[in-house]
Amino acid sequence: MIVLLSLLIAGIAAVIVVAILLRHWKEIRLLNPQSITEERERQKREELLMQRFTRLTSNKFGPIKMVVQRAVLEAKKAYHEVYLRLVRLEKFYKQARTPFAMMAPSVKDRMKVLLDDARSLVRDLKWADAERRYLEVLQIDARNADAYRGLGTIYLKQKLYPQAQETFEYLVKAKKADDICYAALAEIAEADGNPAKAEEMRRKAIEIRPRLANRHAEMAEFYLAQKQAAKAWPFAKRSTELEPKSVKYLELSLEVAIVLGDRIEAKRRYDKLRLLSEDHPKLQSLKERIEGM
Repeated sequence: MIVLLSLLIAGIAAVIVVAILLRHWKEIRLLNPQSITEERERQKREELLMQRFTRLTSNKFGPIKMVVQRAVLEAKKAYHEVYLRLVRLEKFYKQARTPFAMMAPSVKDRMKVLLDDARSLVRDLKWADAERRYLEVLQIDARNADAYRGLGTIYLKQKLYPQAQETFEYLVKAKKADDICYAALAEIAEADGNPAKAEEMRRKAIEIRPRLANRHAEMAEFYLAQKQAAKAWPFAKRSTELEPKSVKYLELSLEVAIVLGDRIEAKRRYDKLRLLSEDHPKLQSLKERIEGM
């Protein structure tokens, strides 16, 4: 009896389960689409369509993509070529504007070496070698004032007055004369016995370099040689004002004061000189001259 009852209950339960499955079969079927043939076929069709669409898209836009990439590469190449062409044109333009710009530094260096070498040779009293260096500079630059000034100085030191005068007068005509040039022309005029011109040249030298003590001292020496101590005095005094510790200029001013007979000024300058000079025999001689005034 119990067994029959159990079988009956089991049968009823099975019927209920089957009824529930049949009632909700559509929803259960959607939970596993792979179990339905139609659904699998639909998915395959969609997959095939997507693959075909991808191929078509790739085939359609592939050439366009290649063309775009090629165009970009060509544009980059063209830009690079234009840039290089512009660089070359700019370089050519600069060379056209200044054709000797690249060689100018070497030429300047060459002239500087020659001028320095010439000055060194002048200090060593090697006149001929120094003259050759200056002439080499003039072969490079026919108007080089330093070379003309150097040549004139060489000729002047050798007392070749005509050559020296011609050289320095060229600088005057070329408007490149300086105080050295006028001082040299003054020395040449003195050697030629032309004190008027010498005085004029000395004054021009002072006008160019009014604060150069040496130019004032040269004028004082010139007037002293011309026995014009009164004219020499202001220039001798000015030279000591510009260089108060110069023994040479103090001696010159003291000499002018003695010639002028100004014992007070001579004594005052002697006291300054004795603090600077170590030439005791000369100091003794000046002291005796002052005491004898």
